[in-house]
Parts: sequence; structure tokens; C-alpha cells
Amino acid sequence: MNLSFSTTACPKAELPEALEICAAAGFDKIELFRTWTESSPVHDDTSVPMVRDRLDTAGVTLTGLNIRNITGRKSDSDERNLGYNLRQVTWDMHLASALRLSSANTKGGQRTDEALEDLIEGVNTALERMEDFTLNLGNHAGNRLEGLDDFKAIMPNVNDRAKILLDTGHLLTAGEAILPFAEAFADRIGLVHLRDQKGETPVPFGEGDLPFDDLIKILTGAGYDGTLVIELEKVTWGEPAEAAATAREHIENLLAS
Repeated sequence: MNLSFSTTACPKAELPEALEICAAAGFDKIELFRTWTESSPVHDDTSVPMVRDRLDTAGVTLTGLNIRNITGRKSDSDERNLGYNLRQVTWDMHLASALRLSSANTKGGQRTDEALEDLIEGVNTALERMEDFTLNLGNHAGNRLEGLDDFKAIMPNVNDRAKILLDTGHLLTAGEAILPFAEAFADRIGLVHLRDQKGETPVPFGEGDLPFDDLIKILTGAGYDGTLVIELEKVTWGEPAEAAATAREHIENLLAS
């Protein structure tokens, strides 16, 4: 397994600064967001070659891109329009490909039967449009994909190239049991976001509510050898680089034990 830095630790930092924080924390891999963070590769004054050059100059590898969600809705209204939404999502998938990725991370929409139908159709259509590409479907508190039962409803109905993004922080927020979730879908997990607290991060990584050692045992037993993305949101006990370095060291020690 390899460790990657999430820009959730520094959401206001644009890409050059985020890369500096990533390196200062001892990481050589990074995950970016299409929206939400200022380090997004989508800026009026930024091109794809510029993003690639910045990554190469910093000696940092891009491991993932979180793209827009498959909601079945237009982004600027509540109008149901899966075609419009899929044009956005496939644009983002092509952006990920241009950034040398073969996968992207997405989530669902509202907690309705309609949104579930659109998510299943949307995932399958998007993957039909892009061969040799994977979508990691992430759980999110309050989202159509919130917990174990939601994934049981969707995973048998989507393309095998649809994998699961296991986000421990959002499982904690939703009150879901993380270890049973990991055990149930161990063979479909394509990516893991590690966070052991809800909301703000008031104590160092590893002192929260998640038994990382047990989760890693489950992943290892299932043959998972992918990326563990360390997420830190609203750190209140230290600077982003310090907090991320502490988290990296904690997980590295568990992996080595």
C-alpha cells in the first residue's frame, strides 16, 4: 500500500503551495479535488500541461482526482437531467486521463429512489464511454451512497470497473460501522480515504475513533495494495504539514508492524 496526501489539509492553498505542504509533510504523492479546494487543476489561468509540470517539478505523483458527483441533476438547479450531469462527469474523467490517471473518484446525489436509478445508469453509461477507466464510488454522510445498505443496492448493478472508495471519516459521521463495511466489500475496494474523526480534527491522527490496525488487517487480507489517502479537515491542534507528517508516520508504523 502507498500513502497519499489529501489537500483537505490545506483547502485554501493553490496547487504550488499545496505541493510544498505535501513535500514538507514527507509525502511524494497527492490527491486533488475538481471542486472544493483551491488546489483544483481547474483554474482560468491554469492548463493541464501546467499542472503536470508543477507535479513533475515538485517530484510528486498525482494518485487521484475527486470529480463532480453523479447526481442526475443540473448543477445550477434541481432539474432532473442525467444527460447534462453526465457531460460534466465525463469531462472530468477526461481531465483525469489527461493528468495521467486511469481512475477518478465520484459520489452520488440525494437520498431518493430517483437518484439511485440515475446513479446506476450514470455509472454504467460513463464507463461505457471510457474504456480502461475506473470510477471509485465514495460513501458520504447524507449522500445517496451513505453506508453498507446503499452499496449493497448499487454494486451488483454496476460495471465491474466501478469500485468503492471507502471513506472512513464519512462512515464515522454517518454512524456506520467501518470494519463490517470493509469486510463486506473488501474485494471491490479501489481506494481508501483515512480519517479517524468527525468534522474538525482536534487531536493528532491515530487518537480518534478508528482502529486503523484492524482496518489495515482486513485490507491486507483481501489483497488490497492500492492507495491510502490521509485526510485531515479543519486541523485545530497544529499546522497542516505538521499534522499530515504525524498522520503519515502513524500509518507507516502500522504498515511496518
